[in-house]
Amino acid sequence: MITLASVGSASSAAEYYSADNYYTADQTQDASAWFGKGAEALALTGKVEEAAFAAVLEGKLPHGSVIAGKDGVHRPGVDLTFSASKSVSLVAMLGGDKRLVEALKDSVAATLRWAEKNVVEARVWDAALGRQVPERTGNLIAATFLHDVNRNGEPQLHIHAVVANATKASDGKWHAVRNDELYRAQHVLSAVHNAELRSRVEALGYETVPARNAIDGAFEIKGVTREAVEAFSTRRAEILAELAKEDRGSARERELAALATRRGKELEPDAARQVAAWKETARAIGFDPARLIENAMARAAGEQTVWSRVVEGIRGIGARGMAIASAMGLTPKDGDPLVPERLGRLEPKAFAAAQAVASAARELGEREEAFSRNDLIRTALQHQGPITVASVEARIDLLQGRGLLIGSGASDHNRMVTTAQALALEEKVIALAQAGKDSVRPIAVPDGIVARLQEQARAIGLRRLNAGQEQAGVAILTSRDRVHLVQGGAGVGKSAALAPVAAIAREEGRQVVALSHVGRIAREFGEKTASPASTVDGFLARYGRVIDGSANTEKVAAARAELSGALVMVDEASQIGTDRLARLITLANQMDVGKLVLAGDIKQLPAIEAGKPFAQLQQQDLKQSQITENLRAQTPQMVAINRALEQGDVSEAFAVLKPATTEVASGKIPAAAAAMWANLPKDERDNTILLAAGRAMRSAGNAAAQEALIERGEVGERGVTLEVLDRVTITREGARQLKGYQDGRVVAIETNLRAQGFARGERGTVIGIKDGKVELAMPDGEIRRFDPDRLPRNLKHDAVTIYEPKQIDLHEGDRIRWTAKDAERGLLNGDIAHVARIDGDTITVKASDGQLHDLPRGDPMLERLDLAYAINVHVAQGMTARDGIIMMSERERMLNTSASFLVAVTRIAENATLVTDNPSRVERQVEARSGEKSSAIETARENGHALPSATEKKDRELALERTPERSEPGRGSSGPDLSRDRDYDFGM
Repeated sequence: MITLASVGSASSAAEYYSADNYYTADQTQDASAWFGKGAEALALTGKVEEAAFAAVLEGKLPHGSVIAGKDGVHRPGVDLTFSASKSVSLVAMLGGDKRLVEALKDSVAATLRWAEKNVVEARVWDAALGRQVPERTGNLIAATFLHDVNRNGEPQLHIHAVVANATKASDGKWHAVRNDELYRAQHVLSAVHNAELRSRVEALGYETVPARNAIDGAFEIKGVTREAVEAFSTRRAEILAELAKEDRGSARERELAALATRRGKELEPDAARQVAAWKETARAIGFDPARLIENAMARAAGEQTVWSRVVEGIRGIGARGMAIASAMGLTPKDGDPLVPERLGRLEPKAFAAAQAVASAARELGEREEAFSRNDLIRTALQHQGPITVASVEARIDLLQGRGLLIGSGASDHNRMVTTAQALALEEKVIALAQAGKDSVRPIAVPDGIVARLQEQARAIGLRRLNAGQEQAGVAILTSRDRVHLVQGGAGVGKSAALAPVAAIAREEGRQVVALSHVGRIAREFGEKTASPASTVDGFLARYGRVIDGSANTEKVAAARAELSGALVMVDEASQIGTDRLARLITLANQMDVGKLVLAGDIKQLPAIEAGKPFAQLQQQDLKQSQITENLRAQTPQMVAINRALEQGDVSEAFAVLKPATTEVASGKIPAAAAAMWANLPKDERDNTILLAAGRAMRSAGNAAAQEALIERGEVGERGVTLEVLDRVTITREGARQLKGYQDGRVVAIETNLRAQGFARGERGTVIGIKDGKVELAMPDGEIRRFDPDRLPRNLKHDAVTIYEPKQIDLHEGDRIRWTAKDAERGLLNGDIAHVARIDGDTITVKASDGQLHDLPRGDPMLERLDLAYAINVHVAQGMTARDGIIMMSERERMLNTSASFLVAVTRIAENATLVTDNPSRVERQVEARSGEKSSAIETARENGHALPSATEKKDRELALERTPERSEPGRGSSGPDLSRDRDYDFGM
């Protein structure tokens, strides 16, 4: 693990870092050392002397250069702390294996060399641009210090690498280090270090296993028990306890918790007494690493590693490569476009790297069409095979050389890459949409169409259509293009504008279908337009065999009868990813749909899955309409905020919001917002929503709001405790790996896995991992083993769903929302309901339509609900509320995007309130992160790659067609699940 922290004062830092190293002092001569090409250029070598170190931190370099700080204040530098896993520390310090100390030092040096080459930057003046630009310098000055205990006096090998705020740029001058990239690279640096250390530990004869929380490839030495790790991890327990107070857990929050719980260091610890205490603890729990070390040394003497034993007795290069990949939890398949080599053409370790990179690209590609090179490296290294950053980068370079990965090179500042398949799919969507130009009969004739639209609007009970709504309706009804785009910001009345269009289409004898990304919005859209409604997933599942060409003649004829000439309307189209939109337009073209209307807003939240096709299609020569008049904002505050956001002026939006902004202490946002909400009169409270960016803030807000209502006697004092299932956000590629299967999690089987003996609908609780397989405790008490890497690759839905059980208290009067759907009872994912009464083992719920449902204990929907006083913005998109209280924390910087903020604030018609712990920083975070999806086409263009010719496009389309899009009958699929709905509860 690597943590980053800014160094305080230069003098105190110099004294602090050189004062530790109590127990390994007799084991190594070099507890401190200078590192880096920058240090070499300044003749800083060998042991770190305190005076020289302090001077460098002050910006005073040995040759006389002085780096001036902003406003005269020089930042000393950044402390990168490299921590060995607890098992490594225990074996090294209790068992006395000095080789592990050297392994740690060598792995840190290797990681710093990689950081020096790929991460360290300075700002340099660019005369042509007339401004400073970031430049990768390729040199750093670091002082490394080996320490061996944590603040609680427990064994914990770690090295502080203090990177001084000085680097030499191409202009020959010394500059301050630009730390942005260093902080962004924290996780990839951690993954690089874990891989380097693991390879050295394995070379010493030890076997390794993934850590319980294997972030960035964290590992432990096999044979060191969990009991031993926990017995010497009281410091970690303190940090986790601090985080648990507020349900937090990000890397930055772990650093803050570490500071909050930090004890002062004992100035002169009694080393002998401390070691004796360690040994007594080890004896009490039966931990003796002597045999472990003895066996490791014997294996090292015979040059045996865990990987040499994996291939022992296996003949053939290809078979050995397959054995290693399998041991890594990977399932190589023929025809993988990112591993085009025939089996046996790559030596086993190169084959392992190839498979790791391919798997990483698939996993990242499920969420983004393009991704950073660093994320690709990190994700590949997390597979923990006989691979290091060198072999992974060599594979990436090879794929880029062959055109299978497209994007920037290792030395480029913008290190974004995409795959040839992603590029082909984006091009396919555009081609499919353009194929529908001038290809359909207009739904209505132009003569009198404006009057008809306004007449239908009156009949429905709508206000008069404004110019944008009217123009959109006319264009949809009279054009000859199949695909029509409707772009409009939040609250402009896009779905309302489509209601009279749907009515006229029905008058003209056309079928009308209303679609959206989730069931609640689809239902509301259907009600507004008086049309049958479905989720996009349900609609595609219904016609899945028609789309992929496997339906028989009768099925195709039936689908054509239903869809030919139909008006198909999609609301919130910005939340439909590239793959789903490709299938939707394919179906529309195949079945001669009369009009496919895609309505949405490119400034709001994009799809969870990869791609931004709605935005890309707006850049093409396709029919599109703009609706701009905001109908939702009803007060000067909201009109001004909406105007600012429409113009992209985040700063102005926050300025307008400033009088309604409440700043509270860090960690107090949920309680403050909930109290503010609960203190409102009931009628105002019922029209006010609490909004959060992510799960943690939402959960804390729910708990605080419920507690406040209990205190006021507005919900029942007595309640029941339920164990509900919180869906774990994981990609399909990630579900084929072990990292998501943590003890206590529930695994639900979503498709028949006949080869493994599981049927759709079964589920079990994870009780452990053994020999690369997940052990599940089934409801009948049977223990069954499940192999994630054998999950089918080609499903369009999840083969399994992983849940984290959590407990909530439910009281009469509580507001809840469903986190799954029950089609038979009309309960939709995301719908709001209320607990009407609790009677023994039965909970009666009043649904959004007013219906009462008795849910006896054991009813599956009692596991698929949560409190709904606070909701996150993904769920809120498409909602409208009179007033709203928005909770935003500087700690949630990755969730604070302009898209998320826009969705939150534009749900509100009259009065918006912001509760935050740092208004100015949150504003900067929102300005800095758009929340926009990446694009394969844009990545290719930005890196100078010519887009393919018509012939090349055709070849890519054929390659896409050859990719299986469904599981074969009898090979693990139970067919499409029409009741499946997506859970859009995302965030930390």
